[in-house]
This record gives sequence, structure tokens and C-alpha cells, in this order.
Amino acid sequence: MPSVPPHGVHAACSQFLPMVAGAYLDCVSDDLALLLATRGVADVEAVFGQDWRFDVLDDDGPLPRPGLPPADQDDLIARRTGWRPRWRPATSPERDAQDWCAELSAGNPVLVVGDAYHLPWLPYAGREHMAHGFVIDGLSWDDGVLTAHIADPYDNVTQWGHAQPMTTRQALGPLAPALADGRWAVLVAAGQPRQANPGEQAAANAAAITRAAADGSYQRFIDAHEESGVEEMASLALATWLLARNRALHARWLAGLPAWQRPDWLAERFEAEISGGWRRAMEMTYIALRRLRGGHAAPPAAIRSVRQVAAAEESLAASLLSSAQGWPVARRPADARQ
Repeated sequence: MPSVPPHGVHAACSQFLPMVAGAYLDCVSDDLALLLATRGVADVEAVFGQDWRFDVLDDDGPLPRPGLPPADQDDLIARRTGWRPRWRPATSPERDAQDWCAELSAGNPVLVVGDAYHLPWLPYAGREHMAHGFVIDGLSWDDGVLTAHIADPYDNVTQWGHAQPMTTRQALGPLAPALADGRWAVLVAAGQPRQANPGEQAAANAAAITRAAADGSYQRFIDAHEESGVEEMASLALATWLLARNRALHARWLAGLPAWQRPDWLAERFEAEISGGWRRAMEMTYIALRRLRGGHAAPPAAIRSVRQVAAAEESLAASLLSSAQGWPVARRPADARQ
């Protein structure tokens, strides 16, 4: 048995749950945001919300999918915050609890990724296998049973109910099936952070979108989902869901910038054309998937909506890169320097 002291070990982080944009992040990124909040990162939303890219992964499954979260997310976090997740494979709750106890004793909450099918506080429990992250911020003996104190910032409406930010206590032993192929992490120091200014970030974003259009990433993704079978539509439903959340988070980042740091047209246009476009594509795709699973033909509106928002992304990126509508270069107003 792990040598958890009788009084338990704690690195509580539940008080930071309101700082996490759980309705806009995937279920691992929101845990990373929670851990960053415990390290004093004031704007954890901006750490994840300032990127606008269209990376496509097509080497690990039958259909290409968006690279969300981005493959270099750990590097981005390290560069922007000075903290990096250090990942280790999960073994068993009894064995890992020894390491978790040491981390918690040092004040480090532990991010754990396991199978949602075996996590009883989730709507997915007993219904769908998928990777899901959560944070263990304490271990204690409850009536002689080793118990994990869990904080989960995830926020998503599913067909089985609403997964909402919450805390819970779960006996550690029964979580073994969930962690069979899982992993865990704590944050470790990664040097001095370097914050890109909004203008540099916007230019990098626009260049990334332009490259994705030029190298055929959008078209490759659309072509692969052109056939409206259940497999293609299920893949498209997940992809548009990820992209809708990602773009909504970026829209929040843009809207939160001071007016002197962005073109006055950008936040409104991004919300209407890009964030709204992916939201409509997600809705159309969900309707199409339900029709297919009900034995009906899928309406063409789903893939058409994806084409439209892909074109809108390319158009907006071109506007940002053009000299006529570039990012503001004016200096910070004197009355904003106080």
C-alpha cells in the first residue's frame, strides 16, 4: 500500500476552477490551465486562446483530423508561462499513488489522463471510451479506503447529460481500469517566459492559416469527409466540435484585447465569420449525423458549411496580412500606461 500519511496529502486547487474556460478547451488543456492557475499564471485563458491555426493530422487513423490541441502545446505553454508539463505513463493506482503522494506533498497537483468509460462522475461512464483528463489535488484515507480528491474543470453538454466543472472524491482502487493505458503529469519549471505581443501573434496566426490553405490542408480535410457515410460524418462532427470550441476561445482572446492593440474590425469579424461559421458547421454536422444514424440521407448542408468557413478563414487571414488592414502599430496611449 502507498505510504500516504494518516492525515492525507493535499495541494488543493479547486478554488481556481472559475479561472478555467472549461467550455472552450478540450479535457486535457483545461486541466493544464487549472495547474497553471495554481502557479500564479493570471490569464490562463490567453495561454491557450491566442493561437489560430489549421493543422491536419492524417497519419494515425482512416480520416484526417484537426491537430487540436496542437502537437507543440507543451512547448507553447513553456514559452508563454515558464512551466511545462512533465508526462509519465500510468502504471496502477497503487503504484502511482506513491509518486502522487510525493508530488502532492511538494504542493504539486497531478493531472491524470484515463478512459472516460471508467470514470463514474462523467456522463460518458459506461457509454463511451475516450481519453479524459482530471486533476488529483489530494489523497486521504476515508474509512480506511485510499481516496483521490478530484477537480475536473471540463464543461460540455453530451447526449447523456452535462459534464460540468466539479470536485469529487473517488476511491482510488476502482479507478484502475480507467488508468490502464493512461498517463499523468505535473508542472515543472521551464525557464523565463516570453510573451509575444498581439501584433506578432496575429501575424503568425494569419501566416499559419495562409500556409494551411496553400498546402492543401483545408481541401484535404474536406475531400476526406466528402462522402457522407456514418464514419465520415462522425469524424466531421468531432472535428467541427473541436474547431468550434477553439475558434470561440480565440474570439474571446481577441475581444479581450484593448482597442489600441487590434484593428477595430477584427474581433467582430472573427466572431461572426469564423467562430460563428464553425459553430454553424458543428450544428449542421450534428444534424446530419443524427439523420444518418436514423437511416436517412445526410443533408449536403454539413460539408457545405465546412467549405464556407474554410474559405472565410483564408479570406480573414489575407485581410490581416494585407498592408491596408494590418495590425495596429500605434503606441500605447498615454492614458493606458498608468
